[in-house]
Amino acid sequence: MPFIIDLPPSNTHVESVKTEMISIEGSENNIPTIDDRSIVFEKDLYENIYLNDKFKSLVELWEQNTAFESSISNIIQEDNFKKIINLGKKAVPLIIDKIEYEPSVLVWALNIITGKSMSSGGRETIEQICKKWVNAFRTGRIQNV
Repeated sequence: MPFIIDLPPSNTHVESVKTEMISIEGSENNIPTIDDRSIVFEKDLYENIYLNDKFKSLVELWEQNTAFESSISNIIQEDNFKKIINLGKKAVPLIIDKIEYEPSVLVWALNIITGKSMSSGGRETIEQICKKWVNAFRTGRIQNV
């Protein structure tokens, strides 16, 4: 069975691309056939991979842009933080995973997305609030998220 290989143009002014056919002797019997019906597009898997990559990129940019910021308003008004919030409830498990091992003010996004707060009204550290969120999520006390 012949293989078709597209060769990149060697000159940027060339308007067409050469296509070359290569046949490997005896390869017809060694190439497995694929039944088109066996290929299933996993939309949910694709969306999860995309969401995970998008979330990681936004968090990384947000952390870089607010690393030396002390103003709470500026931290939560930063564009990438807003984009994390705009991911909505699908971002909650990703945020939980992130703050479980790296407690941070990213926990504030959970308050905004879910409309809930884990603060008991007293003075608590970010680490304490993150632990409360993680515990509540892992034990199923946060539902419909």
